[in-house]
Amino acid sequence: MGRVNSLTVGGFRSIRDLEVKFETVNLVTGANGAGKSNLFNAFRLLKSAIEGRLTASIIEEGGLSSILWAGQREKGPVRLKLAVEIDPFHYTLEVGLRPQSEFPLFELDPQIKFEEVRLAGRVMVSRKTSVADMRTLEGPKEMRLDLVDSESIFAQIGDPEKYSYLYLLKEMVARWTFYHEFRTDSQSPIRRPAVGTFTPRLAEDGSNLGPAWYVIQNRGDIGLLQEIVSSALPELRVNASQTSIIVQQVGVKRELSASELSDGTLKFLCLAAACFSVHPPPLIAFNEPETSLNPQAVSALARLFKHCSEKSQLWITTHSEELARDVGRSTGCRRINLVKVDGETTKDGLSSRLGYREDEDA
Repeated sequence: MGRVNSLTVGGFRSIRDLEVKFETVNLVTGANGAGKSNLFNAFRLLKSAIEGRLTASIIEEGGLSSILWAGQREKGPVRLKLAVEIDPFHYTLEVGLRPQSEFPLFELDPQIKFEEVRLAGRVMVSRKTSVADMRTLEGPKEMRLDLVDSESIFAQIGDPEKYSYLYLLKEMVARWTFYHEFRTDSQSPIRRPAVGTFTPRLAEDGSNLGPAWYVIQNRGDIGLLQEIVSSALPELRVNASQTSIIVQQVGVKRELSASELSDGTLKFLCLAAACFSVHPPPLIAFNEPETSLNPQAVSALARLFKHCSEKSQLWITTHSEELARDVGRSTGCRRINLVKVDGETTKDGLSSRLGYREDEDA
């Protein structure tokens, strides 16, 4: 239960229509501008919808007009479609612009056109804009007419006993963790001591690095973690107090704090802590984790991911051929190679719309 089997994205920036079948390790590769980050961000937006934060996340992405399909459009409504199969659920969401006939106050506000939740193949929620047919686990169906049409069903149903399946799905997805980037500037929270408290996993912004490392140090596989870190950063020895990491460097007589470490070193330590969480999320997504790392650290990063894949599904977006090769060798995963063809993000250049591969004769 809870394993992700597939993700479908349609109408999102350069992605017209793309389906990805999930394995334990999902390695997304492609040239710069191929659409790797677009696919990653669409996946994050889906998570936000199920968490009940759809509108806020669309705003963070620049608004609906910024995320809709940017290529040549056919006649008919413009829609963003997101769908995911999470055993035993299937969730589908379609979002579009508001019709002018409604005289909207904000023309670019998102409107949910369709939303569906299936449980073991059975339709439990079927929704169009503000109206939804909903079932309980016992079977009775009721119609809801009072939904706000800019937010998902998960933000509006407040009866965990009657619709317990919605809360189960929401809880599953809320545990997914997306590491997009770690701020390493002088004001970054990673460089400051954190509040000392038990933390089962690294926060998405890395702000609890010290406590997370301390927990691994006392409850996790610290021996293997130290070995991998030493292979990447041979001059450093890393420990932690309850609030901060503590680094000893060869040739330096005093201990170093996070505020004194290089950007690449700090980022690698965050990635290491994320991969060795004592209570890892069921799915962890990394977006271009190799950025700013030295070649020695990139090789060690593949070992971190191999360890992490023993307990979590992984989504790794990378433009590093070395990292892709090492991860492929250590985990046996297949690549999801993205290629942009005539402005459209495709898998291996194959498009249902265009009907050809990039390397074929036009």
